[in-house]
Formats: sequence, structure tokens, C-alpha cells
Amino acid sequence: MNRLTTPIGLMLLALCLLSPLWAEDAVFIGDGDIASLQLFDSQGNRLEATSEQANHIAQGWIIHNPDSPILLVTPRGTINIYEDSLLVTGNLTSKEADLYLVSGKATFNTTDNADGTLTVSTPVSRYTLKGDGEMLVITTDNEESVTTFRGSVDTYNALTGAKRTVKTFQKLFMQEKMARIQTIEAGYYLTYATYPDMMLAKQVIQELSQPITAPKPVAPKAIVQEMPLPKPQTKDVTIAPLAPASSSITVAQEKPYVPSKVQVLTVEVKKLPVPEKVRHITSTILAPPPSRIIVTIHPLVPQAPSLKEAVTQVQLPPPPVTLEAKTAEDAVVVEQKTDEPSVTVTLPLAAEPDLSAVKVQAIEEQISESVAVEPQPIQTIAQELEAGQAQQQSELSVALEIQSAPLGQNGLLTSTDSNKTNTSFGTDLSYRFFLDGTNGNSMQHSVVLNPFFSQGPFSIRLQAALQTQDFQTYSNTIVPVPQDTLSTLSYVFSYIDQLRLGFSTSLFYLVFDHNRSLVNELASFTAPQFGPSTKLVAQNKLSLGSFSLVTTFDDVYLTNLLDNKGQYGSSYLQYTSQSGYPISIALGTLARFDRQPSQSINLYPLLSFRFPIINNRTTQFSALLEANGYLPAYPSFDFTQFIDTSLATFFPNYLIGVGVSVKHKAFATKVLVSLHGGKDQPLLVNDFNYLLADTSYDSTFDILSDLRWEGSVIQARLVWNLPIENSLQIADLSSAAHQADYSQFSLAYTKKTFKFGLGLANLGVLDTISAILGGTDSALNLLSGPYATSYVFAEYLFKPFAIQFKASYPVSNSLISVPQFTATARFALEKTF
Repeated sequence: MNRLTTPIGLMLLALCLLSPLWAEDAVFIGDGDIASLQLFDSQGNRLEATSEQANHIAQGWIIHNPDSPILLVTPRGTINIYEDSLLVTGNLTSKEADLYLVSGKATFNTTDNADGTLTVSTPVSRYTLKGDGEMLVITTDNEESVTTFRGSVDTYNALTGAKRTVKTFQKLFMQEKMARIQTIEAGYYLTYATYPDMMLAKQVIQELSQPITAPKPVAPKAIVQEMPLPKPQTKDVTIAPLAPASSSITVAQEKPYVPSKVQVLTVEVKKLPVPEKVRHITSTILAPPPSRIIVTIHPLVPQAPSLKEAVTQVQLPPPPVTLEAKTAEDAVVVEQKTDEPSVTVTLPLAAEPDLSAVKVQAIEEQISESVAVEPQPIQTIAQELEAGQAQQQSELSVALEIQSAPLGQNGLLTSTDSNKTNTSFGTDLSYRFFLDGTNGNSMQHSVVLNPFFSQGPFSIRLQAALQTQDFQTYSNTIVPVPQDTLSTLSYVFSYIDQLRLGFSTSLFYLVFDHNRSLVNELASFTAPQFGPSTKLVAQNKLSLGSFSLVTTFDDVYLTNLLDNKGQYGSSYLQYTSQSGYPISIALGTLARFDRQPSQSINLYPLLSFRFPIINNRTTQFSALLEANGYLPAYPSFDFTQFIDTSLATFFPNYLIGVGVSVKHKAFATKVLVSLHGGKDQPLLVNDFNYLLADTSYDSTFDILSDLRWEGSVIQARLVWNLPIENSLQIADLSSAAHQADYSQFSLAYTKKTFKFGLGLANLGVLDTISAILGGTDSALNLLSGPYATSYVFAEYLFKPFAIQFKASYPVSNSLISVPQFTATARFALEKTF
């Protein structure tokens, strides 16, 4: 084993053995048409509805099934979601499960939650299923109800504050004024229950139909006691003489005054108008921005009793008297209170993501009203209405916002019981036709077999192929087995098409994939991935609190090393404060491995900072600071290339950059202005660097701009690094009289089962356009040649079949480029349970 392959093999082995795996259970789609789903991640971005996505539904995802029902399997049971429903998932942290059904209807069946609860929230109600049981929840424009098939359900109306308990085979219509509980029939249970039991239905109905016997009346008993009556007292009349001597006596007796005329009382009753109650609940999903979905709910407005106003006229003769009347019924006060907070999900609508977790925020606001003459509108939960609008409308807005933070104790649970993880396996069989214009228009026919297996945090997809050019001689990817160490290592990894250990939210996450998903925004070494890639990138992330260690290797197939070209790997330790000021710090290095002209490993150490200035749900604006160096590490360690005290600047090779990054909804940009010298430069790793011997240049400063639009249907990206000399001219390549600016543009369109994409990358794009306009170069040089590469592809999926076409101009040293063309037809067989 030679000296170079030893550290490479150890590095790849360390990716797999870095730390133990933490097993996690998954929430997955067990049945239904996955292709018809509309999935959104914790940031509100549209996700591709594939089997891989359906096998591990992440926290804070939004699921919409407009055409067909689906069965969602959770560690605590199953959820049968009927067509045209909208459901928000979350993270499972305890046995207190919590879901959010925005609209539609679904049956919730718990089978492993004996001492826990399942809470389902809707825009106007909350239902809590205790222990093992089953309930049907409906929240549509015409109905808001809950039906208990097994167990008992506690209900809460967020508008009226009413709480009721619904027992087995009972249904409660929440929108009714009296909200009376009704008994359901057996047919209703057999229609909507997930796993109906006829014997259970007969037993429950028989128990409910037993006649109720009234208790036997008992003869009343009374104790009769004689009550002594007090002796009536008589009023004595005292006769006193008015004069010492009188011949007569006069007796005066006081009597109450009786009016000579009966008083007249006139009452005029006026009925004040009261607004009618709203009879429908309307849920409307608004258009983009894609980072969130806003559902506007018009709540039920309680109808207040009519208020009466009394005008009283009293005519009394003298002497004057005071008439005081108190009528308790005349003062009408309608008071509405909610003694529990209303719940709104803030997505996830979640968590990267890197979706480390998803956060659900509960807006705890008491909805309280005191109405004297007319009912006041209910204050909105999402925002405060202006004073002028508060007298005219009542609007309840529930904002679904997903942020990358875990739910509280009331979230969708993810159990740790490994027996509950889903299992999916199958195989893809495809035919691939490849026309290689760079190799004399040679044709190759291949039959490729891709068996795959997935269970919870583990997923693997293998590959093997049988190939021919003339249908007379055949080759395969199995034999012969190479002999040297580097080729053997490449041979072993060549059977892997995809491998995953853990989830992106796990503490330990290892993935081998053709897409680079773990990208460090605090480094500017590597250009963004340019179109579909044949490289198998190894990526590993280890998270521990505020720290995360991300390690990557650009191609475990070792294609470039076997062709005596350079390959790259990187490792970064990043710290992001989770409390206080959210500063981010990254410390790591980029490594280049070479076999020619001699075996060597060169490092590019990195230290960078990100200082958030604006950091809210929809907008992030941060300042960036980045510093790079250069350090030869193998076969000789030359520290003077990193720091040389004999120089005035101390750093013979350096890059210092400052800039800003902005992300607002689907738009994101990064601008970095840097000074560099020696072997450091921005976008050191790109497609041209893999082929050309030297892409270095000398410049005074560089301006790197990266603009992205990541919508649910259209994704676009423009990257341009502009090196400027002292004369304010664009710098030339050190190896050729051609400008050294690097530009890259890509566009992708995704609509249900159809995909389309194209891309164009150039070295010295302005130089090439100038030569084309001057007539010295062909217009084809903008798409191909030693300084240009491009691609276009289209894919259509009609399960279980898929077809794809791709044409590309790869990077070539030749001045005349010819394209490569690939056509693929794929047939998939899959079983999930």
C-alpha cells in the first residue's frame, strides 16, 4: 500500500466510524399515490414527491393530497388522510403527540399510546384523544366535527370556550349553537374507521340501545309539626285630655294618602340591530411566498341577545314620591372568553435546514369580549387589526411558519422503538444509451440494475451494469477485480449509488450521494455544483449543541486520482450561538490530494465569521469575514508557506474577504470582496480546475457574487467571480492569454412529474463574447471548448416508468468540442411496509 492511498483509505473509513449511530423512528407514508402529493419542508419550500421523501416525513412538513387519500404511519399509530386535506407534521419528543389539521378530514388511530394523548388542532377547535383509541376529525367549509370510534375525546372550542367530552360512537358538531352530542350508526363507523371491527360495532350499538329503566317512584314522606302562632298584638289607643276641663273627646287616626288618580306609565321598546353570526368557516391557502402558507379563517361570531331600551314617563300628584325600578334583565352583557390559549403553527412550517428540528410556536392570547350594545369583533391571532378596521371585520389568521428548531412538548412524536420503523425495498431496472462525441462518437448500450433498501435511519442503493458497444462483446462492472490498492478501493465504492446513515436532523449523519447537500456558506473555496454529477460525494455531519463538524470528500469513486488529477476534501468545525447574539464561527481546512508529479497533500486552512444584522423569519441579513491560508502537509510539512516571519505581511499565501449575505423568502445572495496572494483564490475548486493544469491568476482584489432563487417550481442561480488588476482590468489566466473570471448560470423547472434544466459555465465569458463578436471565435465556444461547458436535460415520470434525456458539452482541452448524449428509460419496483 503506497503512502498516498493509506491516508485516503483511513479518511474514508473514519467517515463511517466517526461516532455511534443514534436510532430514530420515522414518520412515513404507508399507502397512497405518492406522486400526487404536494410536500413542503420546514421552510415552506416545495419538495419532490418521491419514495425517498415519503419514507421519512420530517418534522414541520406540510402534506397536501388533492386527488387521493394516503395513510400516514407514526410510531403511535396511523393517520388515514382523506383526499383534499392539508396536514402539518411535527417532531415526537414525548407521548403527548400533537398534530395540526388545517382543512379536510382524517381518521386518527392510536395503538401504542396507552398512557399518552394525541391532540389534533384545527383552526377553530382542539381535540384530545386519551390513550389508545380512534377518532374522525372533519374541518371543512360546511362541517366542523369530531367522532369517537374508540376511547374518549376531550373537545375545546376556541371561539366559544366550550369544553365537551365525546365518548365511544358519539359525534359532536362544533359549529352548532347548542353543540349537542349525537350517537352514530354502525355504517358510519364501518365507512370511516381505519380498521373497522364488525363485532365491536355490534357490541357498542347493543350497549347503547339498551332501554333505560326509570327508578320506581317512592311515596313522599313528610314530618308535620304544629307551629305556634304568636299572639297578635293590638294597637292601643291613648286618649289624652286636651284641656283640663272639657266636655268632649276627639280621637285622630293617621291613614296613608291615596292618590285621587292612577299614575300613567308609558314604555317605548326599541330593538337594536345585531349582526348575524357567520355560518361558514372558510380556509384559503394563499399564493407564494413559498417560505410559508397563510390560512385565513373567518370565525364564528357569537350572536348577542337583542338589547332593549326603555323610556319611562311617570305622572304623580303631590306629595311627590320616588319610584325606583331595577330590572336585571334589561342590561345585557355578552362576554366571550377562552381560558386556554389558541394554538397556531409557526413553520414547521421548521431545520439546513439542515433540518435539525422544527419549531411550533403557540400564540397565547385570551379572546375576551364585553358587548353592551353590539358585539365587538374577535381580535386576530396573527396580527392586530387597525382601529378603523376593528369595527367592521373579524379575521382570524393562522400563519404556518416552519423554522429550524424543535417543537415543544406538544409536537408530532417520533418514537425510539426500532420495531416501528418503516421498511422499503425494491429495484430499478434501466436501459441507458450513451453517445460519446469526445471519443469518436462511440456508442454504448447499458442495462443497469439498482437494488435498494431503506429502514428508518439506514438507506442504501447499489448499482451494477452490463455494457456493450456492438452487441457482440460485453463487459460488466463486476469483473475483472483490480489488483492495486487505489483501484480496489474505487472498485468497492463503485457498487454504491447512494448510502445514508441517520437523518439530516440526527446527531450523526453520513451520506454518500451524487448531490452535495451539506454546504458551508462561510467558505468560498468550492464553486456550486454544476448540474447532474457523476461523482459520489461523501458527506458527514456530527452535531453537538452549538457545535457541528462537517466533513466531505468530493468523489469516493476516486476517478480523478486514478487519472492522475487532483481531488478535494474538506472538514469544518462550526459554532453557532443558540442563545444571545447568534454569531457563527467556522474553523477548518480544504485539502487537495495529488498523485502527479508526486504524491502530495496540500491544505488551505480557513477561519470565517458571520455576524447577523437582521435575523427574523422571512429575512436574514449578515456580515461576513473570511481568512484563508496555504499549508503543504505531505510528503513534507512546510509551515513557512503558511506563516513566514521574514516577510512583512507574515503570510506568503493568503485570502482575506469581507462581504454580506442576504436571504429574503425565496431569494438569496452573497457578495464577497477579497484580497489574495500566492496560491489562494476564491472558487478554487470548479469543473475547469479538475481538468486544466493551471487556473491561477494574479489580481489586486476579487468580487464574488452569488444570486439564487429557490422557488417551488423554478430554481435559478448565477455565480460570477471577477478578478480585478491594479489597472482595473479583468485579470488573465497565468497559463494563457484569456481572462480568468469564472461565471456559472443554472436554471431548473419542476412541475409535478416533469423536470427540465440547463446550465452554462465559463472562464472569461466577456473575453469569449468579445471574440465571437469580433469574428475570431465561433458562437459554439460560448457553450463548449477549453473555457466553456454546458448541459440541458429533461425528465418525465409516469410511475413506475421514467424517461430522461441529457445533452452536454463537457470541459475539454480541444478547441473543437463535441457533445455527449444520454437517453435513459427506467422501470421501478418497490414494496413498502
